[in-house]
Amino acid sequence: MSYSICWVITGAGHLLAETVEYLLSIDFCTVDLHLTRAGREVALRYGQMDRLKSSGREIFFETDASSSRLIFFSSGRYDALVIAPATSNTVAKCALGIADSMASNFFAQAGKSGIPIYILPTDTASEMTSVTPSGKKISVRPREIDLKYTDELSRFPGVTLVRTPEEVADSICQCFAPEAPE
Repeated sequence: MSYSICWVITGAGHLLAETVEYLLSIDFCTVDLHLTRAGREVALRYGQMDRLKSSGREIFFETDASSSRLIFFSSGRYDALVIAPATSNTVAKCALGIADSMASNFFAQAGKSGIPIYILPTDTASEMTSVTPSGKKISVRPREIDLKYTDELSRFPGVTLVRTPEEVADSICQCFAPEAPE
């Protein structure tokens, strides 16, 4: 059986390079790659856009017509939705039921269609180390409200929150087992 994943990259630089590295290594299923407007900007700024384009994968960019792709969830085209990395904005919208962007619309439709959702939020701890586009390591301290929405989202049925790109891999493989490689 062949599986298909809808993968959304939002405007987060935190864990972006690691996520792209894993994403480009996936060979056990089809991946439709979607970048939000901010996701495109950040991928360019962090030097990941050329890597994504050279992968040979089709890339869809957020446009006013992004809602036309929602039918792919209810029609059975996608077996899973991955939002990685997910900004605190996207996480909050999803937790509050706001569906006014490509990422939050895909989240809502996947949930309504009973499709497993995997999210790699950028805000998972009270203090983290991140890397700037220039490669400098910085300390990031998410706000209490950001951590609250991450926690709320973890309790949604059908939603798996992961903390690293490797956990995305493990979760997807478990979802598609025994078909997917370990």
